Amino acid sequence: MPILTAMSRLALLSLLVLHLPHTAALERVQNFALLDHEGRSHQLRKYGDSKAVVIISTASDCAENIDKLPKYRLLRTTWERQGVSFLALNAAVEDDLAAVRLMDELHNVDLPILLDDSQLVAEMLGLSKAGELVVVEPDRFRVLYRGGLDLEPVRARPDRNIAGHEGTTFLADTLAALVEGDLDSFDGTVTAPAQGCDLEYPSRDLHAKQVPDYASEVAPILQDKCVTCHIEGGIAPFPMDSHMMVQGWSPMMKEVLMTKRMPPAQVDPSINHFTNARYMDPDQLQVLVHWIEAGAPRGESAIDPLTQVEPPQSEWQLGPPDHIVEVPAFTVPATGVLDYENVTINLPFEEDVWVKSVQHLPGDRRVLHHLLSYIVPADYDERIVEGENDSYREFLEGYAPGKDAAATYPDNAGAFIPKGSAIQMSLHYTTFGREAVDRTQIGLYFADEEPQHQYSTYSLSHGGRNLRIPPGATEHKMSASYVFDDEVLLHGLRPHMHYRGKYMRFSVIYPDGSKDDIINVPDYNFAWQPTYRLAEPMLLPAGSRVMVEGAFDNSRFNLGNPDPNAEVRGGAQSWDEMFIGYFSYHKTASQ
Repeated sequence: MPILTAMSRLALLSLLVLHLPHTAALERVQNFALLDHEGRSHQLRKYGDSKAVVIISTASDCAENIDKLPKYRLLRTTWERQGVSFLALNAAVEDDLAAVRLMDELHNVDLPILLDDSQLVAEMLGLSKAGELVVVEPDRFRVLYRGGLDLEPVRARPDRNIAGHEGTTFLADTLAALVEGDLDSFDGTVTAPAQGCDLEYPSRDLHAKQVPDYASEVAPILQDKCVTCHIEGGIAPFPMDSHMMVQGWSPMMKEVLMTKRMPPAQVDPSINHFTNARYMDPDQLQVLVHWIEAGAPRGESAIDPLTQVEPPQSEWQLGPPDHIVEVPAFTVPATGVLDYENVTINLPFEEDVWVKSVQHLPGDRRVLHHLLSYIVPADYDERIVEGENDSYREFLEGYAPGKDAAATYPDNAGAFIPKGSAIQMSLHYTTFGREAVDRTQIGLYFADEEPQHQYSTYSLSHGGRNLRIPPGATEHKMSASYVFDDEVLLHGLRPHMHYRGKYMRFSVIYPDGSKDDIINVPDYNFAWQPTYRLAEPMLLPAGSRVMVEGAFDNSRFNLGNPDPNAEVRGGAQSWDEMFIGYFSYHKTASQ
């Protein structure tokens, strides 16, 4: 081996110094959730069974970033089998979903590409360049490495020799330590230079100069997206009735916005549009989060807009109903497990009636979890089995968490109640530690003129009898399909699972073999089960096959899971499971 001259040794030492990282104070990040370019939900906390999560910043027009894609794939191939998860994250201002999908198609990114169109996650992670990597320990949200690929082998720690190479890289050393559980070796975040295209953050920079104004910018968003539930007497845990109240809850507000738990009932915005999906635009998210991060200041407006919000004058959202069905009072004990109550109430109508709107008004929301109501012949007493279709029943409407608003049927459609009918209900009560009495009412609003079409709902279900979810399963998949014999106009959809529900997607295969997505609920929440109303109804020709595909999460990373160690079977109680897709429609021919 040749002897190095003094000059050579000096040059080599300088090269090593340039590559050496520095260790900063140990960084921590917050939990977050984003959709990827294929519509799947990713939440950092749910990667808790991974040894590490490597997040790679990408941008579709950054050539330097694109050129390194083969190296990212090699990195993933090397470490994924050892328990390391890999995600790409796109927060480039100029990129939209189409650009990200094209990038994946042209260059085979071969990673889930998270869409951070608000840039809030990239801001929180401290990303400055496309091509920068962040290595996170997901159990405690600790950032253990940030920087570039660090490709040149350098002896970062003498006790490591990865894959037979003479030297290792700082990134490889970090991953090796995580895989081996050697977390005591980290007394700070290892940072190394990152190479790539600079990321721009126009909203962050704007709000750093001028904090969003509470009265003119923040309060209108809250009124539009939140106050319907966050009002005195509403279903939310606190009212947004003043700046002081909002400021006090602002840390929690930021957390639920970043994890997409609020606004509730969010769906994949790239598939159709739903009138009640509670979308929140990226600029609205930026205003709220940046305002909260600035301390949620009151501003200078003399009037607090939230103090001017008037609560509803009546619980009947559409005014007094034409007919009110009084459900017999039911006493719910303080504790215990209750079977579903099955109640049939004969209706007094002396002629056929068409119903245009329905509202279920629970007597006590603390104990009534959900109910289903059907039109049946008078004195009909066969029990309702949720998810099964019965030719003797016509679905009227339901009440469920997040589904408490009055329901109005589409133009020229309604629910038909023949003379001599009854309303049959299946009521699911749950206990909460105190005895309570429920006196639920159903308000019926009649159509002024006879509609052209009868509104119907089909329950596409496995019924639960063949459900068997293994203990600890993170993604137990299910599917079901049904062929419509008649041409129908599809208006509404509702996925239904219980605590282990993870996601559900509805699609249609047309008679010619082509396929469309109908709705994607990427992060199912048992606490929010509205019927999603299509802004533009979908015409399904006769012979169309509709499909529901979904999965259950029976792991410990599902915080709503009653028992991750249990084998879960189908059943009526909430700790059992169901797999149902509801399709609300009317046939196109006059009924």
